Amino acid sequence: MTLDYASLRQLDLNLLLAFDLLVEEASVTQAAEKLNMSQSAMSHALKRLRTVLNDPILIRTSQRQMEVTPYAREISPQVRQVLTDIQETLLATESFNPATAQEVFRIATSDYVEATLGATLLQQLMHEAPNIQVRISGLEKEAALAALDNDKIDLLIGSGLDLKHWHVQESLYQEEFVCVVQSDSSLAELSLADYVLRSHILVSLQDDFRGIGDLILEQQQQSRRVVWSTPHFMAVPFMLANSDCVALLPKRMAEQCAKAMGLKLVPPPINVTGFIVTMVWHQRYNNRPQHQWLRRQLLAAAQNL
Repeated sequence: MTLDYASLRQLDLNLLLAFDLLVEEASVTQAAEKLNMSQSAMSHALKRLRTVLNDPILIRTSQRQMEVTPYAREISPQVRQVLTDIQETLLATESFNPATAQEVFRIATSDYVEATLGATLLQQLMHEAPNIQVRISGLEKEAALAALDNDKIDLLIGSGLDLKHWHVQESLYQEEFVCVVQSDSSLAELSLADYVLRSHILVSLQDDFRGIGDLILEQQQQSRRVVWSTPHFMAVPFMLANSDCVALLPKRMAEQCAKAMGLKLVPPPINVTGFIVTMVWHQRYNNRPQHQWLRRQLLAAAQNL
């Protein structure tokens, strides 16, 4: 239905409130008292309502009694519903109790972020919000931002995102890169010459064989041979454990995998800039209590890394 803005401008919320009480009380005086306004002001509101609705609203039946017109009684339930909708939509204070909430949170992120933050976040949720569910989806960046805009996910966690003005972001933690090799490697450090001679496993979300390391090497007139490209961070440690390859991985994830799988971490022989992992949400969720709570949980998980 198309809104008739010109006609609607004749109304304001105070007129609707006056109409509701005039019908309920059938008295200008009593309606004025309930709205804490003067009788003359209420009489003026009634005059405006009569003009807008083309109906007397109240008809005097005696010196002291007034009666609501049939038309006013007919539309009264709809006006009350409009006021109720406004109250519930604009004035209601939404509450969120994590101990009893049965919310489903939808988060888009990589398996690297899930592995880095997931265990701590899961422990927090199990302790504070046993009925909360989290659904992780691994989406390509542009698709994830579109899903955020279309209310298909609640949060996007990643880095290097091309955000719009309606997106809100907050930093979770700073990350850096390390080289990861087999644990039985005799390497204490990795020279540039050895680095470019080795076969490389690359994590690429672009479905190609080029990463940040290749761009840096090209500036030094060097190149490397990538033998395996995958979008899955967590597959790489298993492949490194059984090969002579090397991979450039985020340090926090690499440290966890090194402990569990006996891998060795060495500093990169190239100057690789780290990155900041951020959480991003649509501004529509700024003041939603459940989303504010979730974001606090993620910040706490990041601080405990």
